[in-house]
Amino acid sequence: MEKLEVTRNAQTDQFSVVLSRGNDTIRCMVTVETGRVSSNEEKHRAALSKAKALAKALDSAIKDT
Repeated sequence: MEKLEVTRNAQTDQFSVVLSRGNDTIRCMVTVETGRVSSNEEKHRAALSKAKALAKALDSAIKDT
């Protein structure tokens, strides 16, 4: 079962993203550029998109080793 947590760091444009699958956990900090998105929802979605791309890349790297 996958668990995804996204937490915004106070009122900044940084998000902590934690993706857990079984005993494996990927944690990362994602910064969303303020000029590209304006609403909190858009920032949240942009952070998730960046985090998913990073998680996918890390998952691929782990499988290749």
